[in-house]
Amino acid sequence: MSKLHISKFGKGPNLVLLHGWGSSSKIWQTCVDQLRLKFRVWCIDLPGHGESHAVKWDCSIEQGLELLAQSLPQTCCIVGWSLGGLLAQLFAKQFPERVAKLILIASTPKFVASTQWPHGMHENTFTKFSQQFKKTPQQSLQYFCALQVLNAKSAQQTLSLLKDALSDQQKHIEKIQWGLQWLKDIDLRDDTTLNSLRIELLHGENDQVSSINAAKQTVVIWKNTKLERIANAGHAPFISHSNYFLQRINSDIKQE
Repeated sequence: MSKLHISKFGKGPNLVLLHGWGSSSKIWQTCVDQLRLKFRVWCIDLPGHGESHAVKWDCSIEQGLELLAQSLPQTCCIVGWSLGGLLAQLFAKQFPERVAKLILIASTPKFVASTQWPHGMHENTFTKFSQQFKKTPQQSLQYFCALQVLNAKSAQQTLSLLKDALSDQQKHIEKIQWGLQWLKDIDLRDDTTLNSLRIELLHGENDQVSSINAAKQTVVIWKNTKLERIANAGHAPFISHSNYFLQRINSDIKQE
């Protein structure tokens, strides 16, 4: 099992950035120049994504957490977007002593809807997308990017950045399949460790991938979670509302 690819910038408290499914650490390029002025920024390519496409592992949660444990600093603040937020939750559950702050962007404890969790993406919709991705990965990724900016401010600019950060899956489609499986299966709603942590949740009110209702319900079940609703934002508010995102990061971490 090899190590994840990491790009590091700046000096200061450790700030880890975890990107979403199908993307890469390039997605943070609009934020890094400002964040590096106050933090030691760690941009991680998740397994199979970006420059971590050659990572060999069994796609299990156990080895996924081991890869993160080997890659992340001993203590850090973690910002996790979408699938990256799911990994951040799992890491905080396993190693709470290593997480000084957890900030989730468009990420909730359960992604796919169920009878007890109607707030997630409908199971049939998710299944159809997963099946289509296996057949036409490039077209599916393009569609997914478009869905992320639907009904959002600065849609064209955000879409361009999302596409630019896509992992090259023409040759490595099987390398990111694990992310869809994790999004389908993982349910952390009842986790007692996460329920006791202070978590910041940033969520676009117009998010068409992970609904604002899921974010609202997360605050109900995780009592120490604070929700920041971002008006006119879709699934990538840290791009469309980058100034607000940077202000929140600085404010949230100063409170620690």
